[in-house]
Amino acid sequence: MLLLLPGEVPAGTCGPDGVPSKPSKTNAKYVQDLESRVHKLEEIARTQAEQLHNMEQALRSVQKDTRRTVSVLQYNILASYLGKNTQPWFLYGAEVEPEDRQRIMERFLERDETGTPKHSWPSYVEGILTPTETQQVELFDKFFRWEERKVRLVQQILNLDADVISLVELDQYDHFAECLNHEWDSAFHKRPRTASLDGCGVFWRRSKFELLQSQAIDFVDGSDDKGREKRDRSCLMTLLRWRACGTNLVVVSTHLAKDPENRAQTAIRVRQVTQLMEYLTEFTNLHQAADAPVILLGDLNARHFGEIRGIARTVWQIKGSPIHKFLWSATDVPTGPTSITKARQVRIDVVQFLSSQLEVLDIIPVPMLRFGEVIPNAEHPSDHLPVCVRFKLKESYRKHKECARAWLECVAGKEKLHPLTEPELRIAFQFFDRDCSGQIHRYDLEEACLEMQCNFQVDVQQLLLDCFPDQQISYSNFIRAYEARLNHERIRCIGDLESAFQFFAEGTGRLSKARLEAAFREITPISFTDEEVKEMICRLEVKGEQESVDLRRFCEVVCSATFPHRDRRKFTKGPHQGPRSVTKEIGKRLDRLHERLAQQAVDAEAKAKPEACYIREPRIVAS
Repeated sequence: MLLLLPGEVPAGTCGPDGVPSKPSKTNAKYVQDLESRVHKLEEIARTQAEQLHNMEQALRSVQKDTRRTVSVLQYNILASYLGKNTQPWFLYGAEVEPEDRQRIMERFLERDETGTPKHSWPSYVEGILTPTETQQVELFDKFFRWEERKVRLVQQILNLDADVISLVELDQYDHFAECLNHEWDSAFHKRPRTASLDGCGVFWRRSKFELLQSQAIDFVDGSDDKGREKRDRSCLMTLLRWRACGTNLVVVSTHLAKDPENRAQTAIRVRQVTQLMEYLTEFTNLHQAADAPVILLGDLNARHFGEIRGIARTVWQIKGSPIHKFLWSATDVPTGPTSITKARQVRIDVVQFLSSQLEVLDIIPVPMLRFGEVIPNAEHPSDHLPVCVRFKLKESYRKHKECARAWLECVAGKEKLHPLTEPELRIAFQFFDRDCSGQIHRYDLEEACLEMQCNFQVDVQQLLLDCFPDQQISYSNFIRAYEARLNHERIRCIGDLESAFQFFAEGTGRLSKARLEAAFREITPISFTDEEVKEMICRLEVKGEQESVDLRRFCEVVCSATFPHRDRRKFTKGPHQGPRSVTKEIGKRLDRLHERLAQQAVDAEAKAKPEACYIREPRIVAS
């Protein structure tokens, strides 16, 4: 719109008599002034655009330099259709003895020939609970009402303000998606069973992450008498990308089979975990995210996570197929009990992660309940407590250095450690190979040890090189040395395998071939063929039907069956020797190295005793 001075008529317009008016000198000056002002505004706009561009560049630089952190939340919210105090596992307000609760549960689960429950509330508690107790149970049901709980659930989630949220037992996805839509995007997958209305939901802060891929998996628990697959539980995998730095993050949300105390259900949970690991491997390989950090969030319904991990590791390690390193190296975030009812107080909600990729910065304390207090109640809207953790993503250089230190600790130290994958071993070799010659020389080893700030009391670098041909380490011999020194006594998560053995042996201390084969058929996914199961048994080298293995032999064989990736076996063949002879020779030399180091430590300690100064046995120490 043209701005005019008072009394002016725009140039070229008509006067009162209809005759076009001529531009005046005043109008010409006005137009000139206006054009000058426009030019000045355009210049200001260009300057501001340039300043805005510079600010955006500076912001991107700050984001790249800022520690890449992510906060995650795992929360079983207690589905609206399951939230009733009249369920046998609740019954708050009544003092129910364990044997009475068992009788109530048996009645509750009774079905007629059509599969319809025989009893409804309160018939399945009649004769067990008194009328007063029944009334108290009904009064306590006010804390389970969905209309009140859903408001408090959303408020609790907002208060925790996590970047990534896993909600399980989620049957009102639309409600939560709408309430969190102002800041979080989300994905959801319902459980496959028709009667089950809940599922798993993953929410991520859209200002921090973008979704690249997602995949839902329905676990196959077995087959019915008609050969039809039985499916009840599921998991949801999402591949996210940090907007600031472009790094990928894999988030898995799951809810495994119920009844932590039931051994038969443990076998089903193992089947579900083995399938989860198989699909995680396929998902990350398909989307070029095998090296991306992984966070598993979920309700595992297990009292002993190590038992499930150990059994699943046994299956995949003996089977020999490549599997994601998460199965070998996952770490639990420690919390207190997360599910607290009259029937149980257990930690079944987990946040698991790879410590080689992520570092815990903070764990929001799980609320401590008063003695005798149960949930849900006026303060806590679910029968589970939320688990919230903040992580920092480790920089690539730090991860590379940790891989190199893990290799050195394995071949020259004595600490327990997580097994490295073949890609991680490649990274470790490249860290030592300073001149990229394909060989590690003394100079390379010394420089790397200085950078890792290793504290050696003796010349370990030279002693180590003496174990290899020509006093240099090729990549193939680098792998052979690692294989030679990594045994079941060195693996940090050996306790998981011990738990697996106890599960198989049922507390007897020994495991027969027949029992082992029956256990494997019980826990392996139904996709495993009979031939695969028999081959797994053969790898345990249990020859006679009545022959058995003890715990030590079980762990030895399982650990030596394969490494996390079978590809590493291609490095065990020498150019002129048998497939294992080179590895054995390097192993013998490394054994002599450790004997020599131990003797030198003893001599040094004896020499230092008069001064009351004790030197510990040589080991690798990170500053």
